[in-house]
Amino acid sequence: MARCSSCSAELQPAWKYCIYCGERVTSEIPAAIRPADGAAGAPARHVTALGLFAVGLGALLVVIGVVSVLLLAF
Repeated sequence: MARCSSCSAELQPAWKYCIYCGERVTSEIPAAIRPADGAAGAPARHVTALGLFAVGLGALLVVIGVVSVLLLAF
């Protein structure tokens, strides 16, 4: 559980201010795990209409394939 940097009281995750001293709660990521500025990470992925169409079409083809296999099995 997090502690207030001012009064060391235990803080609930949803709190934005310490209810004991009024200090603003910061949710800073420790430097040991924070990525460096300008670090090359994975590129951001954006959902596009073409991507949604491709996923929908793929799902439709799977359903058609399953139905055809079931119909041929009987």
